[in-house]
Amino acid sequence: MPIPLWPASLPPRPLADGFSETPPNLLVRSATEIGPAKARRRATAGVTRLKAAFRLSPAQLAIFRTFFASDLQGGALPFSWTHPATGAIGAFRIVPPLTIEPIAAGIAWRVTLELELLP
Repeated sequence: MPIPLWPASLPPRPLADGFSETPPNLLVRSATEIGPAKARRRATAGVTRLKAAFRLSPAQLAIFRTFFASDLQGGALPFSWTHPATGAIGAFRIVPPLTIEPIAAGIAWRVTLELELLP
């Protein structure tokens, strides 16, 4: 079964304010009695974490809620999306909980997500 695509009716890129990326930690570090710690690679691939915020209209928020609840089964399933910094298409998963906050008395909504870029 193909993974769902990020809905075309939602903004393709997150807001610059609130975006961050944390690459995976693929090292194991061991302290030594004297000198610097030893380090070795423990894996060749890992999960990259991203934080992203989107400004959505009330109609877009309804589309997002349906996408998250139905297509992604509440965050259990990944979706295909274009990485906002690299432009590469990847498989992403939303890590619950997400935050939905009103902007300008409900005229717009800010949805803040933590995402995993799957290897």
